[in-house]
Amino acid sequence: MEEFRDFYKEFKNGTIIAEDYWPLWRRVWDSCDYFTSYFEGDISKRDNALGALFSQYAHLRSNFMTPEENAKLLSLPDHVTVFRGGQQANISGWSWTLEREFAERYAKSGATDNRPLLAVVSSLPSAAVLAYIEKDGASELIVDPLTITIETGDYTNIIFERL
Repeated sequence: MEEFRDFYKEFKNGTIIAEDYWPLWRRVWDSCDYFTSYFEGDISKRDNALGALFSQYAHLRSNFMTPEENAKLLSLPDHVTVFRGGQQANISGWSWTLEREFAERYAKSGATDNRPLLAVVSSLPSAAVLAYIEKDGASELIVDPLTITIETGDYTNIIFERL
């Protein structure tokens, strides 16, 4: 989490130049697992900070991904079904996947409350996906959780399943 702390400090100070921003942010993203812990569990602070980070130099966001990942992002259909595994306390988050089985495994392995939960969002506009990453043999789609919450009523369907 030290990498994130340092990156976030530089971000707030405005000392990261545009050309370096996205590759550096990707290295930090890949090195951190649980951003909420940096914000002492405050999901609202996490979402505001990550929202600002993913909005910076948005015209260069493709540099966050490898060329192959960027091609996969651009080839997504207009609407996708995405999955997120977790538990009640962390089901709202930025990392989603196209693979249901991966989300289920993640939920079952990480549910400290012994009540794994799966969120399934169908008909999510692919334009809401900020980035596509291939990690551990599965897709990781970065989606602002506020987008899912806001769009759920109008554009998508979301269900929660206990596993």
